[in-house]
Amino acid sequence: MSDVSTKKRAEWVRDAKELARPALTYQAWVIVMLAVFDLVVFATEGFSSELFLMLGVLSVGTVVGVSLGQAMAIARLRGSFLGCMGLVWLTLACLVTVPLAGLGAIGIVLVGLAWIIPVFVSGGVWSLASSRALFAAWIPVIYGTGAMFTLVNHSDGVERWESGNKLAIWSIGTALILFFTIALLLAYLVQRERHRLHLWRFGPRALLAGSVTEKGAARPRLTLFGWVAVIAVGLSLTAGTLLIAPYLFRTGHPERESQERSQQRQNTPQQGQTQPQEPQDQPQQEQNPGDELERALQSIAQAMCPLLIGLFLIAGAGAVLIRPIRRLAIIEYLRKAPIPVAPTTRIRMGWRLIEIGLGDLGIESDSSIDASALIARHAKQLEAIDTDLLKQLIEAARIRDRIAYGLGIEPGDVEKFARRAERIFVIATNRIELQREAKNVFRDVH
Repeated sequence: MSDVSTKKRAEWVRDAKELARPALTYQAWVIVMLAVFDLVVFATEGFSSELFLMLGVLSVGTVVGVSLGQAMAIARLRGSFLGCMGLVWLTLACLVTVPLAGLGAIGIVLVGLAWIIPVFVSGGVWSLASSRALFAAWIPVIYGTGAMFTLVNHSDGVERWESGNKLAIWSIGTALILFFTIALLLAYLVQRERHRLHLWRFGPRALLAGSVTEKGAARPRLTLFGWVAVIAVGLSLTAGTLLIAPYLFRTGHPERESQERSQQRQNTPQQGQTQPQEPQDQPQQEQNPGDELERALQSIAQAMCPLLIGLFLIAGAGAVLIRPIRRLAIIEYLRKAPIPVAPTTRIRMGWRLIEIGLGDLGIESDSSIDASALIARHAKQLEAIDTDLLKQLIEAARIRDRIAYGLGIEPGDVEKFARRAERIFVIATNRIELQREAKNVFRDVH
């Protein structure tokens, strides 16, 4: 017993190490790009308490949101559940915005975190989800792009670019930020591919599970030459972006000048008209920035609350009804295909309909054995339910196995099998208790 537990513990440690590589690489990528963005903003705008508070809330919300998303991905929560939870979170944030805004600076920080965290949860979930690596790149890429735009707007590169010198838009700082963004993206994709290879070899559904855990030089890894190749690819992509990106946009200098002239003519008072002068005796009222922010938050909450509640109700209805609707659509398609299909495909569709009926009875399909073996395994249970059902299943399984092994179709097999499949499904659904039938409505069918 101790050997079994030791083996399971070793496998868990091995899987955790492989999972930690892409997770920590993505976290490092996000933190590096976030730190670059914060430093660039502080360097260009100057340090102030308001800016420090805004960037602090943004940074904490980003890191917490990404961490929560990765925890949800490790827990293997469904996408529909995550979507509903996101709407619930945003709805609650909408409801508590006005009360928290009246608490001062602490309330404003809590409101900011409540709205920011769910936005970045998607990046954390996608960073570990299958086939979602590039979707997860939006968080660090947007921070890197924001840092580059901030540097560009605080230099004379825009004016020189508009005058025709396209490459003047770049500087050493923006080029370095672009290179680090691309290099960390490639490093993250390498770690994701390594984790995918690990799942292919040692996952619970691995067809070619490894019998030996390689160590040292024999283990699968990216060699020094491989990392050099990754860096070379990153440099090539950076150079290509630096050369091509500035030429993707037209400067449109003459059009902008004409727009500015027309705007000046509109703002210039015509002859005989005088500009109204503000009375000098009225004292200027000093507006509190906190009051303006509170009013802005209240208006946002009033506009967003009905929308979020409606989206939450739609998502809840969709989460409840998606399985019954999909089940009905699949069963109707298997019963009668809307388009003509090949005879062998028609038989496979009929057997899938039979598998759904057997699943409603509590007999799940098994892809490791053929149809006849599956029916023989559950013959006693099927005979107790209905003897006619067992006879129909034996004949249907014989035809299905003959098709599966490529032994050909006899005349009339397709029509016989279609009738048997329909009869088997009807008998199976009629032998189900009412309570189980209600559960089967929500049973997942593919």
